[in-house]
Amino acid sequence: MNIRIAALIFLLVAQASFAQDYRMSAKTAATERAAMVKTLERGKSMKGSREQYQHLPQVFAIALASASETPEQALARTGDGGAQLVETKGRLVLYRSAGTGPASLGRAGKASVYPTVVNARTGTLGVLTGTLIVKPKNMADADAIAGSHGLETARAYPQLQTVFYRARAGVDLADVSAALQADPRIESAYPEIVEHVRAPK
Repeated sequence: MNIRIAALIFLLVAQASFAQDYRMSAKTAATERAAMVKTLERGKSMKGSREQYQHLPQVFAIALASASETPEQALARTGDGGAQLVETKGRLVLYRSAGTGPASLGRAGKASVYPTVVNARTGTLGVLTGTLIVKPKNMADADAIAGSHGLETARAYPQLQTVFYRARAGVDLADVSAALQADPRIESAYPEIVEHVRAPK
């Protein structure tokens, strides 16, 4: 009986110790991540739907080619020998590059490479998809807006007074977003940013 009680006490103490170690390691990881984010070079500011962001010229994202591909294999496809894994957001792999780049879509072989941003308030990293969400004051101006800003119309929803535009490769998303926001024909405009990804249940 005493052996059982001793074993139970040992088990409870071990579980409490493990939980404390887990909390400490999670806290340490969060502190290290925050310190790493502070070291990242900051670029142009841009306004999102509700938050303010800054472009990260050293950080890019690439999508996993398949469910079986690892983040390390995806990084190898970029051809960036100095690439360092930063984090993953669903199928998107964010990495720190040896070089810097503008806030525009690029290519690595056959794969798209996306620019990234940091939320100025929360420090959360986000991925610019190359899509801009625009509410024209008049939907009749939608095509003219696309032409003025060098964009392609991806989808238009007249009932929502909203147009989704795609930026071409090489177009600086911070610049085109600011230009759209200053366009008098437009009620609101902001870049699509993948900041949070829901894990499947």
